[in-house]
Amino acid sequence: MKNKKRKIDLLVLSDIHLGTYGCHADELLQYLHTIKPSKVVLNGDIIDGWQFSKYYFPKSHLKVIRVFLGWLTKGIKIYYITGNHDEVMRRFKGMKIGTLSIQNSLVINEKGKKSWFFHGDVFDVTM
Repeated sequence: MKNKKRKIDLLVLSDIHLGTYGCHADELLQYLHTIKPSKVVLNGDIIDGWQFSKYYFPKSHLKVIRVFLGWLTKGIKIYYITGNHDEVMRRFKGMKIGTLSIQNSLVINEKGKKSWFFHGDVFDVTM
């Protein structure tokens, strides 16, 4: 018998750092397989461009990306907010591909309440 997934209005994930040794992709996958989000905010540093190596990208890291792609094919809205470790994505600000939207910051009205999302590096004076 398959476990029923818990419905979530808005899922926010930040600083996953896929492609690094410190990433906890297996634990994240366990959680992702238990939920069914309506909207997703990927709040920066999802793939770590600073430490990325073509020699290290385990299957579990790819499976996390596959979960996100699966949600996109189901029409789930995903907002990708750029962070400092994936700053190369900033040049794609405003780009939309299906239900994926790339932004530097985001305001969402959910159930009459506004939420403002941005990655914390905006407060880093060296960035």
